[in-house]
Amino acid sequence: MDVELEIKKIQALLHDPPEKPIILGKIGHEGRAKELMLELGLVDEASIPDDVRTADHISSAADRINLPKHEHFIADFCGNPIIKHPLSAKEFNLKKLPDDTSRITASADRAIINLEKKYSGDKEKLYLALWRELFGSLMDKKNDVAKLGQLWELLPADTRIPDHSIWEHKRVTSAIAGALPKLAFLLFAIGPVQDFIATARKTQDLWAGSYLLSYLSWSAMKLVAEEFGPDSLIFPDLCGQPFADKWLINDKNLEIAEPELEKLSSPTLPNRFLAIVPADSVRDIAENAKKQVQKIFHEACYAVKDAMEARLGIELDDWEHIWSRQTADFIETYWAATIFENMKDIAGFISEYKQLMGVADKWAFDALLSAYKKGFAPNIGTIYGQIYKLTEKALGSSKAVRDFKQQDEPNHKCTLCGVREPVHPGLHNNKDCSKDFGALRGFWQEKVLPNFPQIRKSERLCAVCVTKRLSSRHYFKEKLQFNNIDDNFPSVSMVATASFKLRVIENINNNNLAVKVGCFVDAVDALAGDRCSGIPIPMVIRACRDEISKKFARLEGDWLYKETLEDKETLWEENKNKMSEDDFDNVLLTAKKRWKELFDAIKEIDKTLPDDKRIGSPSTYYAILLMDGDNMGKWLSGENAPTIGDVLHPIVKNTLEYDQNWQALLKQRRPLNPSLHLAISKALRDFSLHVAREIVEKDHLGKVVYAGGDDVLAFVNLRDLPEVMRKLRAYFSGCLVADDTTNKIAIDFKEGEGFIPVDDSGEAINVGSGKQIKGFMLSMGSKATASMGVVIAHHNTNLSQVLDEVRKCEKEAKKLRDKNAFCIALAKQSGGTEQVSAKWFYDFGYEGQGGIFETIPLFSQWADAFYYDYISPKIVYALRTETIGLEKLPAQAIRLELLRIAKRQWKKKKEKESNEKVLGELVSGIMNLHAGGLSLDEIGKFLSVAAFLGREGTR
Repeated sequence: MDVELEIKKIQALLHDPPEKPIILGKIGHEGRAKELMLELGLVDEASIPDDVRTADHISSAADRINLPKHEHFIADFCGNPIIKHPLSAKEFNLKKLPDDTSRITASADRAIINLEKKYSGDKEKLYLALWRELFGSLMDKKNDVAKLGQLWELLPADTRIPDHSIWEHKRVTSAIAGALPKLAFLLFAIGPVQDFIATARKTQDLWAGSYLLSYLSWSAMKLVAEEFGPDSLIFPDLCGQPFADKWLINDKNLEIAEPELEKLSSPTLPNRFLAIVPADSVRDIAENAKKQVQKIFHEACYAVKDAMEARLGIELDDWEHIWSRQTADFIETYWAATIFENMKDIAGFISEYKQLMGVADKWAFDALLSAYKKGFAPNIGTIYGQIYKLTEKALGSSKAVRDFKQQDEPNHKCTLCGVREPVHPGLHNNKDCSKDFGALRGFWQEKVLPNFPQIRKSERLCAVCVTKRLSSRHYFKEKLQFNNIDDNFPSVSMVATASFKLRVIENINNNNLAVKVGCFVDAVDALAGDRCSGIPIPMVIRACRDEISKKFARLEGDWLYKETLEDKETLWEENKNKMSEDDFDNVLLTAKKRWKELFDAIKEIDKTLPDDKRIGSPSTYYAILLMDGDNMGKWLSGENAPTIGDVLHPIVKNTLEYDQNWQALLKQRRPLNPSLHLAISKALRDFSLHVAREIVEKDHLGKVVYAGGDDVLAFVNLRDLPEVMRKLRAYFSGCLVADDTTNKIAIDFKEGEGFIPVDDSGEAINVGSGKQIKGFMLSMGSKATASMGVVIAHHNTNLSQVLDEVRKCEKEAKKLRDKNAFCIALAKQSGGTEQVSAKWFYDFGYEGQGGIFETIPLFSQWADAFYYDYISPKIVYALRTETIGLEKLPAQAIRLELLRIAKRQWKKKKEKESNEKVLGELVSGIMNLHAGGLSLDEIGKFLSVAAFLGREGTR
């Protein structure tokens, strides 16, 4: 950016002071804006130039409902401070605000002066600080003498239409100001996405593929941010994004906090972005972004290539040719732009839009446009929604006609993707690796495997797959100075055994257990060396209070299974170059003895513990979940936006309801606007960065692979699966309420506020926690839903198959009407899969009690009944065989039959009265599922999965 653009963006970001809705009608806001510019050091530039005014008008037209001029609408924000959730339109009354504006303006003054002191005279830093730091500076207790706290974030741009804040308006104004005089709307996307991520044999591959794509996306976004400022990107929201913060610190020298390591290590950026840029530059910036993505991918691939060459001593043409052939055109990019040659020709654009999009004669937007003409004259901002939809369609078309450059891949195939040839030097032991499989296998086992422990025995990888496997260590750490990046990932056996490890650690000082644990870990270390340790689940390592516990937490989960130590052939193959066969036999025998001693000690301890506290044995099963927001395309296109009437201040709405010209318009969807895009982007950013990981890794036994906004892929220990599923779904939509007396957070899918309470560190507060609420994060709101696929799999099952299955489950969930569903599959090692789909909740109640009925709590209740052995798992078979033909009977008859079957399988025969109550509740619950559309056979599958979880999930 040049200095002129930096000044213009500063003027745009301050053209409305942050306190405008509070001082409106009391202090001239334009004069106040100039005061803030002077405080920031803009002496000669303390004004609002014409192009910033133009940008303001366009931004206002894009975000606001163009109300009729003949009505004088007044919505006094201090006297009646109403705000609306931008996506659900839920109304919040903030109660009366202070009339004294002096403390409020003093807060803004202090915040601005603080930034001026930090970056005095540096226009670029001042602009970036206004974008990134001003809100935080306002909330700083040293500056916030008005004590508005996070209310600063909610102050509306227009008090009559309080569904978007002054911050969104100013950012959009800055983006437009930087692109004038002619705007272009640029959509840019990277592919292939799903195939690249899904090709995985190790959990590490999943993370690495996601992370590399996220970083490639950032490399394209960074190019736009460097040229036109980070606020030129409408989505995703880069403010507070770890890659962006790292850029601001390293390249721009902003004095902000370093992003947390785990967040910097998380793939959280989507593979696409929308930006507003100058029309004259759009082609250059798109093509440069494309080149940048290809350059970074090439850098990553060749950093891995160079590392392999250095260790393996390779400098051969065949090796070079394979790398060049496989990586040159692998990453695809697409872009589309809508360009305005004549910014005032709105009618011409609308006419062309109708033709290109096949708009019907009676188009609702025509009526709204006619009404708008009675207010301020419509401009290009008025048709923001149509511009976006046209650009989106153009991007889809560019993908459909992309140039396929598929290379003919000869010879043997990569063991990971099965598509490309494994990389090799041409000859190994004087044999041709292309033709002789033994030579290829020998190169990978004899040369690659000893030098790169990340490679598994029997693996032979192509250039793309080996880049995924090794790029974190040989590119991100060394080339990008992410020296402490958390690049390793727990194996599925670490996930499966996490609850067992946690129980052992909790009892480490019980009956000399620490000695047994330490001896076993040492014995495995003598046998396995580097393969002894893995990456622990975060919650397990946090529970450790001594070195023995930490070593046990890091013990690779496979070693806790007896069969691992029984596989003598494999263990000898891994050790034959390290020790003699006699030494190996002794080390293996010692490890087996220590294993038995450990588990014998655990059995003795369990005799002294209550049922629900016993250590037990490690589970061999784990869960993987894939959650995806429903209808995100409709949200981004405005099809799911609230109605116009819903987003208006009640005073304005009530007035317009008496206007015949507006009565029908109030029922129309609110036109798509940039602030809605920013709100979606912000909600998804916070969910991916702050919420998903908090739920999965801090509050439960799990590990997030990626959280890219509306989608989450995570591994979860079976103990915590139901709660993780339920919380991810509830927090995605902000379906949470806080108890005013206890301060505790509860899930409420009916009355949820649409915001996520946070503690004083800015992290989401867990359900049931009594932590003091210090603020909130925006969520997608209660009208947005998400669906989830879940697979419970054995730790030895091929990971690629499990990934395929979880995607199928997610698709099955989305087949349910109106979605908002989950599909869970149990893939038993013995063969066969039980799969059932259901809604997260049903808005009804059996026997007419009304309200919301949740499915997951019922699932947990049945699992508990099986765990505590209150009811026999035989009920599953009995229900599925004895209810055949009952579907058409009245609900009460079915309920009585289910109750009869349940009573017969109930084991806890004492306390007859309480038994009947519990049984009645369990049966009423499954009758709710039946009323919601599940067949009796599907209910049998539901109970089958619950029975398995009850028995296995507590191991």
